[in-house]
Amino acid sequence: MPAVAGQVREGQAMPGPKSRSLGDSYVNSSPNGSAVNSRKLNFPVRTYRIRPFTFNEPLVAPKYHSSANSNFQRGTLGQREALALASPNELAVDCTSEFRPVPELTPRTNGGASMSRKSSRYLMAFLCCAAAISVLIVGPFARAVPATSPQDLVNAAYAAMGGDKLKTISLKARLEQFDPGESYSVSDPAKPDTGVSDLAQSRDLQRGFARNEWIRPKADDGEKRTYTEVITAAAGYVIGNDATNGRLPKRTVKGNQPEHTMSGRRLTATRRELERPFIVMEMKRHLDRVAAIGDQTVGGKTYPAVQYRDDYGSYIVMFDPATKLPARVRTLDWDALEGDSSFDADYSDWRDVSGAKVAFHTLYTLNGMKVADLKLSSVMINPALPPATFNIPQAMLTAAAKPAPANATPFQWIIRRQFTGFYYDSDAKYTDDLDTLKLVDVAPNVSQTQGGTHNTLFIATNNYLIAVEAPNDDGQAIQSIDMAKKRYPGKPIRYLILTHHHVDHVGGMRTYAAEGATIVVGKGDGEYFRKVLVRPETLNPDAPKKAFTPKVIEADGKWSVNDGGRQVDAYIVENPHAADMLIVYVPDAKLGIVTDLYVPGAPVPSNAMVAALVKGVDQWGIKPERFAGGHGSVGPYADVIAAAKKVPAAER
Repeated sequence: MPAVAGQVREGQAMPGPKSRSLGDSYVNSSPNGSAVNSRKLNFPVRTYRIRPFTFNEPLVAPKYHSSANSNFQRGTLGQREALALASPNELAVDCTSEFRPVPELTPRTNGGASMSRKSSRYLMAFLCCAAAISVLIVGPFARAVPATSPQDLVNAAYAAMGGDKLKTISLKARLEQFDPGESYSVSDPAKPDTGVSDLAQSRDLQRGFARNEWIRPKADDGEKRTYTEVITAAAGYVIGNDATNGRLPKRTVKGNQPEHTMSGRRLTATRRELERPFIVMEMKRHLDRVAAIGDQTVGGKTYPAVQYRDDYGSYIVMFDPATKLPARVRTLDWDALEGDSSFDADYSDWRDVSGAKVAFHTLYTLNGMKVADLKLSSVMINPALPPATFNIPQAMLTAAAKPAPANATPFQWIIRRQFTGFYYDSDAKYTDDLDTLKLVDVAPNVSQTQGGTHNTLFIATNNYLIAVEAPNDDGQAIQSIDMAKKRYPGKPIRYLILTHHHVDHVGGMRTYAAEGATIVVGKGDGEYFRKVLVRPETLNPDAPKKAFTPKVIEADGKWSVNDGGRQVDAYIVENPHAADMLIVYVPDAKLGIVTDLYVPGAPVPSNAMVAALVKGVDQWGIKPERFAGGHGSVGPYADVIAAAKKVPAAER
């Protein structure tokens, strides 16, 4: 129980305070402040302010039905008690008696003093006021009951958004896209952006159906991807090319336009993000899933908030205390670089459209870093949508995956990889449907994981292994390390070389660190990776169980190691893709290892990244005959030289 000190005085006149304890009588009746005579109540009608009660811990205003200078409640005998917070640690109560002065007490018939009816009523009024004080002070500490329930917050937001006015909606929007995990350097996660997408969306909010018509960037060749998504409660369906070249899943039906169902993981991620802007409607339908959560402070502002859970995840919904509208909707996601993260949608520019409130601006951030900036250009409320808007062919519907569990869905990976078309829409995670990773020898004592979208190379020396790249996440790292241990039994992984900081090539690094590997990174990245490696990982389903202390070293120009006569080198290469880019060279095998500058095994494009690779090889004076890739397989270096010669001089 908090310690309390207080006094009773008329108006503001009485000095003090005197120390009191809960249960003491706080009585002051006369204009000069003298104590009440036990035999006589002798004062006119007046207001008594009992203040301050000083607490040794701050009072939280929402816990009290409080308002300065306003009635708190009306007592049964006619007195009014008004509660005010005089300061964060003080409580004030005004008690106003509505009775006239009372006569002197008369002797009781039993020999003791007796009290007139009016005196009795006045004393009862005063005691009722005192009782009100005890309720106000003791009650909150006995059992704090919030003035506003989580359901009240939802109901208020629902009414502010227009209540049941909103049934269907059609909108057009432009989405500026950013991927903090794909920046040019670790120092500026917002550069470069990942392009701009245009969206035309139709939604049946009562049934939970959506149709998204996209025009999006295509990262590998600068062209556009034009495709349509249809999402129902049962399935997700895609018409058109939603991926970069070569990344459509095998289940795609190819005709005039490619068609395929969504993976279960993509369906869950898509449905969660469709719910986000209309989460208030979802909560209103399922008030039993709404729970209390403490006020949330973001950017110096404090918001009342609730927590909501459904099949697609858990949300923290923050409300604008002035407008009652949702101000920010947060989910807690895992990111391969950021670890446990807050993914927020901040809503603003609310406009009235046919009686409904719609946020015309949404800013998406990951731990405060910009991920997407959505601006609506037009909105129609309750349009008549054609019956075929949400049709999914029966053959597709029959084969469609069900939504994946939220805790098995890598939300950040799916959302941001779709910005550029690099998302591989498969529930097999690292490979196409029904495929598996395998370890293939590509040179003497050099092996490459193949079969997936991203590869790791293992170089065996006399006493240990050197790994190059830790792509995707710790789940793939576990598989890759298991294969390497079987191929090279007894050899520990001594080093992990990360060619650059991009999220798709480093997500499994914690598992290698837990194996005892020292991590080699480009110049200037050391401190960044030391911080990344110790971030909380409670949401990572494959987080290492073994504790580790990160060991990170930087390659300043060139890094080399030699064990038993086998030398392995890593070189910094200037290029337009990443400031910290390394290429790896194994001299005795005349094998280079490259990531992203080109994809070995595929046709070699004539572009600035290929030209940068050739320039770097020449500058360092190395003599590779082949390159193995962090993507693809293995290809002859002669093809790279030929392609680089075709690059215009201005682009080299």
